[in-house]
Amino acid sequence: MECVQKTSTHVTEYIYGRCTSTGVKGGLGIPGFDSFLVGFSTDTKVTGLDTVPPSDRPPANTMLHWAFDTMVGIGTALIGLGAWLGFTWWRRHDLPRSKWFLRASALSGAAAILAMECGWIVTEVGRQPWIVYGVMRVSDAVTGAPAAFVWTMLSVLVVVYALIAYFFIMLLLKLAARWRREDATETQEPEIRVPYGPRS
Repeated sequence: MECVQKTSTHVTEYIYGRCTSTGVKGGLGIPGFDSFLVGFSTDTKVTGLDTVPPSDRPPANTMLHWAFDTMVGIGTALIGLGAWLGFTWWRRHDLPRSKWFLRASALSGAAAILAMECGWIVTEVGRQPWIVYGVMRVSDAVTGAPAAFVWTMLSVLVVVYALIAYFFIMLLLKLAARWRREDATETQEPEIRVPYGPRS
């Protein structure tokens, strides 16, 4: 994930950058920080890909490196947001009123989903060239089905999920319209203490 090719100490931590067979090119480098993250000291030895037999080494993969950096970055930001909330609650027993906190909170849900997707990329791409380490290689696990069948099944899944999303959105819109209509009608007593019911 960090694209460390050679085992050594004082390994630089690179944020983004292009992963190559000789290491990370470009990106923001923090000298010794990768070693520090591994063993809380810049003298810590970081195991590189040179310890893996060439036939078992994954190819240099920038997508994997970027997905890992994105996942860790978002996770760190969300922990910081939670700490901000906790500190404010501890001091004032109230939510933070800062516009930046509210904006970050609004984005945190989508950011968490992005971090989760990046985590799946790290999990699936990062295990190359094994699908089950030491048991089955990816090249042995690839389906032998014709390409037309694979594309057909993918298309069916996309259509099914699109239909589910469509009906879910339509249902929400109909419920919202009903609640607005009932809010405006004075003859009916509004439902109170009902989750997601119309306002009283």
